[in-house]
Amino acid sequence: MSLASLIDELNPQQKQAATTAHQHSLVLAGAGCGKTKTIVARAAYLIDQGISANQIQILTFTRRAASEIVARVELALGEQAKGLRASTFHTFCMYLLRRIPKAFGLEQFSIIDRDDQLMMFRLIRGKDDKKNPSQLPKPQELCDLYSFARNTRQKLSVALEKQQPEYLAFKDQIAEIMQEYESRKRARGFLDYDDILAVVASALAQSEGLVDYVASICQHLLVDEMQDTNPLQWALLEPLKDRVSLFCVGDDAQSIYGFRGADFENIHHFTERVPNAQIFKLEQNYRSTQEILDLSNWLLDQSEIRYNKHLQAYRGDGIKPKMHIFPNEFDEAKWIAIDIKERHFLEGAPWSDHMVLVRSSYAARHIEAACIAASVPYRFIGGMKLLETAHVKDLLSLLRVIANPLDDIAWMRFLTLWNGVGDVGASKLAQQLLLEPTMDKVIEKLEKFGRLPEKMLLIMKQMDVLRHEVAACVGLGIEAIQEQLAENYKKDWNRRQSDFQLVQQLAGKHAQLSEFLEEYVLDPVSISEIERQSDTDVVTLITIHSAKGTEQKVCYVANVTAGQYPHARAQGSFDDIEEERRVLYVALTRAQNELILTKQNFNLWARDTVDEQGRKLDSYFLNDLTRQLCTMETHHHTRQQTVKSALVERQAINLDFGIDLD
Repeated sequence: MSLASLIDELNPQQKQAATTAHQHSLVLAGAGCGKTKTIVARAAYLIDQGISANQIQILTFTRRAASEIVARVELALGEQAKGLRASTFHTFCMYLLRRIPKAFGLEQFSIIDRDDQLMMFRLIRGKDDKKNPSQLPKPQELCDLYSFARNTRQKLSVALEKQQPEYLAFKDQIAEIMQEYESRKRARGFLDYDDILAVVASALAQSEGLVDYVASICQHLLVDEMQDTNPLQWALLEPLKDRVSLFCVGDDAQSIYGFRGADFENIHHFTERVPNAQIFKLEQNYRSTQEILDLSNWLLDQSEIRYNKHLQAYRGDGIKPKMHIFPNEFDEAKWIAIDIKERHFLEGAPWSDHMVLVRSSYAARHIEAACIAASVPYRFIGGMKLLETAHVKDLLSLLRVIANPLDDIAWMRFLTLWNGVGDVGASKLAQQLLLEPTMDKVIEKLEKFGRLPEKMLLIMKQMDVLRHEVAACVGLGIEAIQEQLAENYKKDWNRRQSDFQLVQQLAGKHAQLSEFLEEYVLDPVSISEIERQSDTDVVTLITIHSAKGTEQKVCYVANVTAGQYPHARAQGSFDDIEEERRVLYVALTRAQNELILTKQNFNLWARDTVDEQGRKLDSYFLNDLTRQLCTMETHHHTRQQTVKSALVERQAINLDFGIDLD
């Protein structure tokens, strides 16, 4: 593919955006309107205009999105595109921190992940006494609060009021814990996930020289998913906007990460923050039929926020969305599973043509149970990240102490894996190990400690020698601890064990152990990302927050019931309710051919209210849904599989009644 053919594939709106001469641009791209295609075309166009590929930096939210954009530009331009950088915000900041550490006042530092943060907060906060339980927030709550305050750049008192108002009375004690946490980080040379951005943002705001340097290595910043950026990420971009060109792409109607600190205003008020920026709109949708878009457009039109988004289907008309109403969640889940099954056996539709969208992992449990009962093969996307699962974190703790023997948090986790080693003993030993000058001395001390198997200690010596051969080092680490882990996780060890092969695959791409550890702390690979790549014919069960960027022929949006859209916890807050509206919008716009909604409690009618500014607060988004937009059917009886599909299913199974008579 050449640049000419890439540009030829664009519609007039996309072409205008990709080839603009404006310094700053915001592309508002509706769902399915070719957002990625436009950002790829923009990068290719700039390179074709004589901008060196290494002067373009693309910022994305996932490693997968970054590599996809680069691959597509390279496909169009070949060698010309070599040097094009695409990375997550965190990886870009890490690149700067590692390249010029002195500009940030850093010499030696290690990256700590969320588990490490929890451990530190746990140690600082202290344990709850059974007789006198602490009234302070739990370590996890402290961790969430700290991160929210950093990402939204708010005072602790404001963050407390928004996130955990029940703890406002303990603000001073919480502030002391946070202060101690920051002191310990500094003393140990630790940077947490949020520090990586905050340190760079702060230095950019204070140093003209650093702004000059960043502007010298990237003339053009292309930002994907602008609606998901938070105030801290904006603080990185703001000092650069007078020195570089910004090309930001996003959809204000898909801003659904407010709970993580994402700032809807970054995209909605872009022109106020970046004067003279040109706004482009992409409204030609290539994914869905017009009937699906009519319902999605209607949902946004009910809002007091002016989205002004009216997507038009390139594909034309199709099937009207359907709403199915059930007496309870069990009947609802069973109906979904059997409906998919009937489509598969009677219409010959592949399992993989079907996607079921749910609010959360918890909300998926009934549908999972129904799929299992009906023998419908499925995969669930939206759960844990591979490198955040407990057994993989255990392996990483061993790899971390090999890479950095001064990592006391990793020592704590590693030592407590072994039988007979508790928190107190591990903590005392870890402090002693930090004083030893070499790994040989560390292992001598561990021998004297006497709790770790001899085989483990021998392998640690080998790992220390092979620390620059990452895949070999990881293989030895697995060999060293798998017996103990099999005992620690005996309930589901078989399932967990297979994850280690994936870790080895990921490790094999790196030359340094520390590089591997750092990269995957910054951007843990989601199990779902690995599963997404599989070719197996299965139904996809997915959380809406994991579904952005995905699409499928037939989509079921489960439990669109009053109290769920918007969720009851959003009631009373205009901003929260509007984010809930956008969550539902994301779900509706995943469907290509058929959109099926299911709900319960069909007698419940919710009442709208207004806030203190006179803005309407929707209590249920689908109260005024008309039959012009969606057909409705109420089910009073539990759905059963038809005889015909059962016969087809039986024929597909080869039952074994005999022996091999050869």
